[in-house]
Amino acid sequence: MASKHMNLKRISHRIKEEVGSTVEVANVVGIRGAFATFRGKVDIQIMVHNGHIEHPWIKKHLIKKHEAMNAYFERTCTKVTEERICDIKIPEQDENYKGCIWICWWQGLENAPDIVKKCVESIRIHAGNHKIVIITDENYKEFVAFPTWLEEKYKRGIITKTHLSDLLRISLLARYGGIWLDSTFFCTGDIQPYFDMPVWSIKRPDYRHVSVACGEFANYSFGCTTEYRKVFAILREYLLDYWEHYDYMIDYLFLDYLIVLARKQNDYVNQAFNEIIPNNKNCDELLKVLGTTFDSSEWEKLKDNTELFKLTWKAAFPIEQNGKETFYKKLMNNELV
Repeated sequence: MASKHMNLKRISHRIKEEVGSTVEVANVVGIRGAFATFRGKVDIQIMVHNGHIEHPWIKKHLIKKHEAMNAYFERTCTKVTEERICDIKIPEQDENYKGCIWICWWQGLENAPDIVKKCVESIRIHAGNHKIVIITDENYKEFVAFPTWLEEKYKRGIITKTHLSDLLRISLLARYGGIWLDSTFFCTGDIQPYFDMPVWSIKRPDYRHVSVACGEFANYSFGCTTEYRKVFAILREYLLDYWEHYDYMIDYLFLDYLIVLARKQNDYVNQAFNEIIPNNKNCDELLKVLGTTFDSSEWEKLKDNTELFKLTWKAAFPIEQNGKETFYKKLMNNELV
């Protein structure tokens, strides 16, 4: 009963948030734009339940949503000026954390679901000489320093762990460089080449349009060299500016909108993102078959130009289907190589 109550409470809270967001967008870009954003969010939920199939009419609606939200952010977010960018101080590279792989599991990896542990283990196998740092509730302040007002908003629940994770990944790269990977990445190959790119993210041009990124970048995977830390320092200014002025998340993927805004307003950031080479084209495909019967030929196809597969800890997967082992069982048995 308590679980049902909490689910109803969560649902009612989300409905209240979405209604509030729609009203706010209407106040800035008009009712037509607000309707486009609301319809786009409905279409995203349809995709969640239809196997993430993006029908042409859904794509059209999502593009209109992004147009409206881009206009919203352009009108409400303070431009990070050239003077402000010039004032950004990039610290000396800390050699102890140069070329690190940053992963976060707030509760500590020992308390993570088994699939997360397997994913992190797979990254360790292919990390080479790169140090892996697990960020938790207990140690994040050892690596980044957030303004007092932001920490207060975090304590009050205005900024959730999801929001703080956005700030964390951007801030870590602005301070140290290296690569950020979400804890649910399953790795099957060498990731060293990504460390050599000035700025890196998983890139699949004209991919699905759920995010305004449209495959040009993916906020669960970022990286940069020492020399390009300023790209993320600039993005950090956009994030801090947003949370300094607002106490709510206007859109679940608002970080992507802020990155698009930063690219539009700053040639340095835009050029760095433009130079990312397309990579990991099948990043989302393993998740789609994880609960199905393992097929070695299909697995070889999935690994084509793909070393990183984005999975989830929020779903359960069978270990067998019709008496045969699934991709999930192979993964958990360390046999998915």
